[in-house]
Amino acid sequence: MREPAWAFGAAATNLYNTFGSNQYLWGNTPAVDILHLERNEGSAYGEDIPVLFAASGDLRNVMKTIQQLPSTFTHKLEITINDVDLDVTARNAILLLFACTSHINDGNGEDTDHAGFFDTAETMIHLWYSAFLPTSLLSRVQAKVKPLIVDLCEKIVTKKPGTVLGKTWQFSHNTTIRVVLTKEQWFGLKSYLDVPAGLDFDQACKIRSASMLAPERADYRDRWYYKDATPFMRVAKQRFREDGLLLPFGHPRTGFSTPNPTFFQGPGVWPFDDKADPMDGWSIDEVSRTPHIASEDRYGRLFNYLRKVFEKFLRRLVTGNLHFQLHNVDARELPKHLVAEKYARIDVSNLCDNCWVGTRQTLVRLSCLLQTQKQNQHAAVIAIYLNAIGGMIKRSNAQDQMPNSELLKKYLGWKQVLPLRRLDGAEIYRIWDARNIVVDVDKFFNRYMSVMDFDGISADSGLVIKEANTIVEKWPTRLKLKPEDPGAVQEFDLLLASGFSSLERFTEWKRK
Repeated sequence: MREPAWAFGAAATNLYNTFGSNQYLWGNTPAVDILHLERNEGSAYGEDIPVLFAASGDLRNVMKTIQQLPSTFTHKLEITINDVDLDVTARNAILLLFACTSHINDGNGEDTDHAGFFDTAETMIHLWYSAFLPTSLLSRVQAKVKPLIVDLCEKIVTKKPGTVLGKTWQFSHNTTIRVVLTKEQWFGLKSYLDVPAGLDFDQACKIRSASMLAPERADYRDRWYYKDATPFMRVAKQRFREDGLLLPFGHPRTGFSTPNPTFFQGPGVWPFDDKADPMDGWSIDEVSRTPHIASEDRYGRLFNYLRKVFEKFLRRLVTGNLHFQLHNVDARELPKHLVAEKYARIDVSNLCDNCWVGTRQTLVRLSCLLQTQKQNQHAAVIAIYLNAIGGMIKRSNAQDQMPNSELLKKYLGWKQVLPLRRLDGAEIYRIWDARNIVVDVDKFFNRYMSVMDFDGISADSGLVIKEANTIVEKWPTRLKLKPEDPGAVQEFDLLLASGFSSLERFTEWKRK
């Protein structure tokens, strides 16, 4: 019998075995509100709030934070968004400029665009997630955003290379967007609004399929699909893998024939690995609770969910007093560009993971930007660890690495756990992939904190980790129901089918 591709050679010793590009244009953790004013400063907080997304990735956390602002908060919200990847920054700038120019004008006090929130939300969904766009949709985005970028580029053409230039656009309702880039980055930003010369639909399909449908990855795809909660979920996932369109399953695909220029910038490159999934940026529970006529159509349900999220974001946007500032620098260099002790929240994403910047460097470099306890006792740096638990498990002894089979049986059922027809069959791989869901995560994270010397990091950075999180859940993807609770098996199945490891851990750090 042929061994699957992950079971021999270098792949057998590789924990992740990614394939394709290593860019992250979509989120891979559930969107979170990094303020949660009700539980912290209070709904009626009477001060302006500056927040920093130091390694933002896409805009999901920005949108979630804005849409969940209490209606009683009427002060200024300053949102600084930074990412080291120009692809990410360019997409974020285009989406924000499109949102503002679609519903709030350039200062005369009236909304000059009568397109509804519904249409704008759908346009943003496709620009964010769909590989191909209707020509009319891209034309609408170009008409709104391109003149703003072209005008700036024409004014800076004689500037020296490397010159850092900022541009602020003022909109009605006291809303602003400021983008700070080098001359070269500005001209790069302009290119994200145009399909590269010579790239047509057929060529773009081949580029994308070379990653998403690579023959040498068939074994991996079969393993992922075997974990899906239902056969219908596999069908929906396969369709998205084939056409790259975030639409309800039965929605016509006619007209989606223009390559999305925010994806197809590098020559012959699809900028995602072959497991990237729009679902991975949003809460499983929230998406699952969104009404959809075809109950098993996961992407149709996600589409409906996102349309509501984006519409709510747009409605808050037009109430005003939102001030965006975008940068494209290494997060470690942000103190050179920003004001010290300014920010009530600093979201550092997973920079603290050892495979990126690491906890010590991240907190030592960025702690100076956090408000003091005297300024705001709720000010916090928020960090998520994606690889900490997995790394500690891998370093543990064989006994520690064994899954909790008794707990697994309660979710999978005796028949799926024992007896197994083959020790190398599909069932054993499903059980193995499910093992992290029942790990004693607190035990391993406590070990991680000890090994990484969190006490020493605290002394060096002037920050201390909070024992109880008040802003975001410590374990956002862990099971919420007990095995005997109604719906527990469904919750387990959906988590197992998702792109989450269930080992994601949020920490909150405050000044001493």
